[in-house]
Amino acid sequence: MPPTPETAHAPHASAIARLAFPHGYVTLPTGTGAVLHQELYRSDNLVVRRVGFRGGTVIITFGSYTNVPDLDRAGFGEEFLRRGRIDAIHVINRYNRWYQHPDTREAVAAVAAAARRYDRAITYGSSMGGYAALRYATPCRADTVIAVSPQHTVDPRLCPWETRWQPDVANTAFEELPYVPAPTQYVFYDPRVKLDSRHVDAIERAGRTIRIPVPYAGHPVGALLVETGALQSAIRAIVAGDFDPRDVMAQVRRERRVSQHRYYVLARRASKRRPALAEKLLAAAAAIEPESHILSAQAVLLDRLGRSEEAAPLHRAAIRRTPHNSLAWMGYAGHLEKTGDRAQAAQALRSAVPGQSGSMLLRIRTMQLRMWLRRHHLSAIDRLFGRIIGWIERSPYQAAILRRVGLRLR
Repeated sequence: MPPTPETAHAPHASAIARLAFPHGYVTLPTGTGAVLHQELYRSDNLVVRRVGFRGGTVIITFGSYTNVPDLDRAGFGEEFLRRGRIDAIHVINRYNRWYQHPDTREAVAAVAAAARRYDRAITYGSSMGGYAALRYATPCRADTVIAVSPQHTVDPRLCPWETRWQPDVANTAFEELPYVPAPTQYVFYDPRVKLDSRHVDAIERAGRTIRIPVPYAGHPVGALLVETGALQSAIRAIVAGDFDPRDVMAQVRRERRVSQHRYYVLARRASKRRPALAEKLLAAAAAIEPESHILSAQAVLLDRLGRSEEAAPLHRAAIRRTPHNSLAWMGYAGHLEKTGDRAQAAQALRSAVPGQSGSMLLRIRTMQLRMWLRRHHLSAIDRLFGRIIGWIERSPYQAAILRRVGLRLR
């Protein structure tokens, strides 16, 4: 999944909180303007951290799928909530296990105990975090859910049709709490992402769900909503109690020209059949903000069009901008191989590995294997391997095969 705009990393934040507030809750005098930082729970899997302003409403956030297994990173949406002086309880995950940890109930109990101090609680998350926001809203005493491109479940026994994240799912032991919907659930999603639509259908069948479709926003839709300001406006309105879902698309329509993510999603859709259009869309995205994934996509497209000399500086710029972007390293590796530098291509792929696991690691390992076959003049085996991958992608057994591979992935 592409990085979201809300993954800023704040090292050692919880360590500072423990030093400042070592004995539990600290009561702040009203009107001091001070901010309370308090760690409510910590294990090897999860951290629960409160950032308080003494408001009457608290937003409980759940972290998304992450390639940064650091429990001291910022919570989901923390910067925005802090700027808005909205009280928050952040649940931060180390692993991508859809919150199926032995101690999840203890962490949720800590959240619920803190939420009792507020008049109202709202859960909030994106993708895997959206799943948790829905699943744990009732145990956390929340009356409202804000879920961005969520899953209903990824338990293969319940949704065998879900093919994403299967190497991660393979290493997850599902013991889900019964799903009891919160009184109000706002679900933002792209109806053109078929798997997301199926999840929202299942969520809606459970009741109390208000669907908010955001076409051509991809997965997750949060990037487009943040860039147009629609998500920020929606959260403020939900907290204030005067939210109208129709306002979301009205604001998206007014501001969509400033969203690089919209151009990026449209370019991905156009790239196979209309590469010239995709090139223009990516150029429009880069003109707004030349982020790493935009530059890398431009470079990969130029390589495909046989314009490798133009692609080279874009590949390097993408890596300079975000040195830990595995997709940028993979694109650069493909470029180096195409231009005949196979040794450097292999090195670039090794640079993509640190910190990766699950689905992304499987992509990297597959690319490494195929590159090794070509480097050792085993192109016939590589072509056969490519046909096998194509068959798996079309097979009704795709998810099961990916889970089996994921169990052996290192």
